Amino acid sequence: MIRTVVVLAVLLTFAVPGCSPKPPMPADPVGGRTVDLSEYSYEQVANVVNARAERLERFWAATIVKVWYIGKEGENEVDQLDGDIHIVQPDMIAMSLEKVGIDVAALGANERFYWYLDLIADEEVASIGTHERANPDQLASLGVPVHPLDLLLLLGFSTLPDEPLDPDRPLRVSESGRHIVVSAPARWGIVDYLLDPDTFEPIRVEIRRADRLPAVLTADMLEGSIEFQDRVLDGSPKVRIPRRIVIDVPEIEARVQVRFLDPRVSRRKPDERAFDLGDTLSRYGVGLRRDLDVMHDRLRDSGS
Repeated sequence: MIRTVVVLAVLLTFAVPGCSPKPPMPADPVGGRTVDLSEYSYEQVANVVNARAERLERFWAATIVKVWYIGKEGENEVDQLDGDIHIVQPDMIAMSLEKVGIDVAALGANERFYWYLDLIADEEVASIGTHERANPDQLASLGVPVHPLDLLLLLGFSTLPDEPLDPDRPLRVSESGRHIVVSAPARWGIVDYLLDPDTFEPIRVEIRRADRLPAVLTADMLEGSIEFQDRVLDGSPKVRIPRRIVIDVPEIEARVQVRFLDPRVSRRKPDERAFDLGDTLSRYGVGLRRDLDVMHDRLRDSGS
């Protein structure tokens, strides 16, 4: 979902930041009953999770994004942006960001490309790459430790596979003993979902590299739930999403909070034009383009 460090880069060049320590990530909640895994099966959990994900296949919401990061002088800094987010699972996402009515950035991905439009540079520029040529080392240079489309996993809207990732341990118990943990493959690693044992709604999502245990991105679902409005299918089952999520990026000591306002799907939202790279470039009037595939190839060839 959110190209965290790209957002940070925008803030560093645009905002007059305030100083504030980033909020702590919540520990594994300890309330509730102790989970007995004998009461559950992977199939049962996956069916409920996937039914919810199907209802959230198309998604739009207004957003308030708050970012805590380390500034140029090494101080804790914070800033806030407004925008909206458009999603069509499994491979289309777009997010616009503005501050005080000024367009700051547009981020997105479709089935072929991922992009970031810097709209506050001296000369507006679009950085564009292809999923086919993206790899972990390339994206690390942008500060993004996962595949761009794997950021969608952090929202907890995605499906689980029909078969468990580890047949010997399809379900696990969290450290507190109060929640179910289930793992699934990510494009460049593994995603772990911490689930409520009664509703199977996600409480925490962690993405980690297959060769590394610590999570490279963690998202916590906070402040209760808000109802997702389906304005296309009347009478469809109700679905709840978290009011806000907090994403931790430990490699750069940054934290991003996304608050959702009026989440819904309708005949006009999400807007399919948001996933059209050509339309996005035209809409924002960005002519200068930077080819991330070529840039990363040059860095690789130079040995840097």
